Amino acid sequence: MQQNTDAVCHHIVQGEREAETPIRKIDYRDGDIKHQAGMIAKAVMKNFYFQSFGEYRTILEQFNLTTEEVKGDSNGKAYNGILYSVTDNKGNQQGKPFKSSLFGKEVGYNALQQHFEFSKLAVEKKNIRELLRPKIADAMHKARNIDDFRKLLKTNKIDVFFRINDEKRIYGATFIDFQNRAVLNGSRLGKEFSANVFNEIFNNTRQVVEAETKSTEITNDVNIDLGLSSVLGLFDFSNTGVDYEDENAAVQQANALRKKNKIKRRGMRM
Repeated sequence: MQQNTDAVCHHIVQGEREAETPIRKIDYRDGDIKHQAGMIAKAVMKNFYFQSFGEYRTILEQFNLTTEEVKGDSNGKAYNGILYSVTDNKGNQQGKPFKSSLFGKEVGYNALQQHFEFSKLAVEKKNIRELLRPKIADAMHKARNIDDFRKLLKTNKIDVFFRINDEKRIYGATFIDFQNRAVLNGSRLGKEFSANVFNEIFNNTRQVVEAETKSTEITNDVNIDLGLSSVLGLFDFSNTGVDYEDENAAVQQANALRKKNKIKRRGMRM
């Protein structure tokens, strides 16, 4: 996938000392690939809202890292796990995948499930969908083609990534709102932003082929800029990152709300 930014800094806590460490796209020339992959996974978890595994994968892929969920059973006991794999600049997997346990519990399966719940509440509280819809709709109305659409979005610090099948049909669209640090599938914004709609708007085969090329050819610059001073959006990670001290409370709130709604629905059926 294409990411047009250049450098990002993230504050990493080391014991009682906080050091500012640059987070870059993975580069084999830098060595210690496992360490690079683990740093990226932790930074993305700390600094972005996402509500699904696919949304998480989309933002990871901007850093030459991808992930997959694995399920199975061991000695009759079911388990869920996460694997992380390094990719090249075209998204091709390189080397063997890493188990999430090598990076720590904070980027494992259970942590992801909690983060999905936390992100859902945060997106609702901050009205991120409501902020995004008119900006995306305006770009859809003005754009002559996919390239125009992407350029118009970037003026609002938003990027879009289309998933395209072998028949050159758009079957998925994911938006990254860099200003609010939120990753949202188009369908989550509403049916008017679903993949089918974009396929109808940009159904010219040449446009779709060009979009696919731009989504898979990542720039050779190994630094990704997530700063607000750039045209694509800048982040001060030290001030407005995800507050994980409140995450457990947020998850408990979500669970309590689901339980309350379940009891309410049961009462209506009686």
